[in-house]
Amino acid sequence: MFFYLSKIVTFLLDPLFFILLLLLIFIYRMPQGQFSKKLLYLVWVILYAFSTGFVSNHALAFLEQRVPPTSLDHQYDGVIVLSGMMNLKLSTPEQFEFSGAVDRVLKGIELVQQGKAKKLILSGGNGSIVDQSKSESKLLYLFARRLGLREDQILLEPDSRNTYENALFTRALVRKEQLGSLLLVTSAFHMYRAQGCFQQVGLKVDPIPVDFKAGLEALDFRNLLPASGNLSRMSLVIHEIVGILVYGITGKATYTFI
Repeated sequence: MFFYLSKIVTFLLDPLFFILLLLLIFIYRMPQGQFSKKLLYLVWVILYAFSTGFVSNHALAFLEQRVPPTSLDHQYDGVIVLSGMMNLKLSTPEQFEFSGAVDRVLKGIELVQQGKAKKLILSGGNGSIVDQSKSESKLLYLFARRLGLREDQILLEPDSRNTYENALFTRALVRKEQLGSLLLVTSAFHMYRAQGCFQQVGLKVDPIPVDFKAGLEALDFRNLLPASGNLSRMSLVIHEIVGILVYGITGKATYTFI
């Protein structure tokens, strides 16, 4: 009984529950026929829909399923791992603080250790516009060394600040090192745009999407309940869709591989 009660209380204590409830009460008490009432009701419907697991999971799955994984039937010269998995404010050379996207670097290290790729290529500096004193790929280098990779198995691209620069700066590095066949590892929702950037700069990469977040389930009562975490997923989806469009319009990505 305590277990079920704790789940109900957790739902009721979600700030989003109070926001939706108070907004609905406010709309109900507004005079009939006002345009503002209809507009607020539309806002409520959108906010509720975006906060459900059903909508957020399907939206995220749409992005994650755009690029299927590569069949690893031969050894590659290198595996490119894009940064974006570390809290740089809190991370130090002694203590690394990761997000769920740590799957990226773990997969890259695994591929090198399994002999699927000869080199681990860590791409990414610091995307902050305030403090750029730390480079994520340099910290990831230390992490990879601690997990057993040798110094000669790792290449660094420590300066890129966004996905396009990942592709542009990595191209210079792999050409300098004369690497041919390449794998690309990044989060599944990000792979479509990332592969488009590498294609735009003329670098062929075979995708290895990781860090899957969407779990599709049949429509039922549970995934129709609002939750703040689902809004975070929708924020991720909206950010990525806008990124795909902007990169395509500005010529920073080419989407012809699907």
